[in-house]
Amino acid sequence: MKLTNAILPALAFGLAACAHGTHPHTHADDDAMTITDHADHPDKLVRAATGEMVDNPFHPIRLLLSNEESSGEVTIYEFLLPPKSPGSPPHTHSLEDEYFYVLSGTLDVLSNGETLRLNPGDFAALNRGHAHMFWNGSDTPTELIMTTTGSSFEAFMKTAAPRIAEAKPANAEEAGAVIGQLAAEHGIIISMEQMPAEAAPYYAPPPPPEQE
Repeated sequence: MKLTNAILPALAFGLAACAHGTHPHTHADDDAMTITDHADHPDKLVRAATGEMVDNPFHPIRLLLSNEESSGEVTIYEFLLPPKSPGSPPHTHSLEDEYFYVLSGTLDVLSNGETLRLNPGDFAALNRGHAHMFWNGSDTPTELIMTTTGSSFEAFMKTAAPRIAEAKPANAEEAGAVIGQLAAEHGIIISMEQMPAEAAPYYAPPPPPEQE
């Protein structure tokens, strides 16, 4: 997976005002000092095909920048969705905003009640308080950068797989209930009734195994 030409949103740079001289104190000085005071984390470089992989049952997710590494401001992931695969069910965030930048392939999203298809180079801000979802309805893999604000979503992602393993659900419905409860604990409300018809086949439970 390549990050060439990827534009990573939500990266801010601050330069404090020079301490020498007698220039008047301005609001710009306050802003620069605030940014510098909070930028106490080191620089980070993540090479292609390196970094921490997130335990996720649906598709590969690579953690590029944790909220701890950004002073709690953002978390940045690289997602790789296989062809004809789910990304997330319809849901609404109350604690964070999500930003998507498509690197390759296409990404289908539900936003403001409308289904849209994003192409390479397209960007979407899916903000808190608005129901949305995403999936790959194409015949080719989709690679994207996903950024979330704050730290709650990263905590949800880290907890999901262990919670499923602990619950030992007997079927897809029970697994969905576990994830729904965990999501609610992190301010995320899943609303399957908002699923668009074209996305539904990718979220259907697998058929039972054939009897021999």
